[in-house]
Amino acid sequence: MIEDTDIPLPVRFNPFKHHRNYILSILDGASPEVIIGLLDPVCNNYIDIYTGPMTPEAIGNAVIDILKSNQVFQVDDFTRWVASKNGYQQIKLEDRSEWVVRKSNETERYIHIHPTRTGPFAIRFKGSTLKTAYLLKTSFTGFQEPLSLEKVNLTRMQIGLSPVKTLDRNKGILKCYEKFFYHDKLEIKSYEPGLFSFL
Repeated sequence: MIEDTDIPLPVRFNPFKHHRNYILSILDGASPEVIIGLLDPVCNNYIDIYTGPMTPEAIGNAVIDILKSNQVFQVDDFTRWVASKNGYQQIKLEDRSEWVVRKSNETERYIHIHPTRTGPFAIRFKGSTLKTAYLLKTSFTGFQEPLSLEKVNLTRMQIGLSPVKTLDRNKGILKCYEKFFYHDKLEIKSYEPGLFSFL
């Protein structure tokens, strides 16, 4: 599991909330009890998740490189920069992924980043849907039959979520589950300097 020390200072980034490959690595072999313990910081509102090949560490380094090259890395310069546009800015990394950059409340990690809702490597689901999908994956590993409404609602009960009335493969829990677990796991690559820009 990635610790704060693995994300380069002064970047604040939560990979269990926003990084698909990292989330998959945590879910792989984890027990339902472990996952339930990790779900508290995941809110029930919409969450944007990066699905590209860069590691969390590489993303942090890429953001730092962009800010340094544009003379907005130091805390005072960074603060003025994000304040000039309603408290946030957007940048594009070398893999064409797009990121929101904000000022955090932390002194040491003052650069808060998360994926935008758009771009080639972004998916968006409600936090409650993601929590359900993660716990389903760890609770029913290896099963072949389709997810049933009963299994979904039993899983939701474990994390204090209300039951759903129906399941639709084209939206919600089933769509989220398919996007996360029925697509090939993307190769994780290290960051290499390349093209990047402000949006």
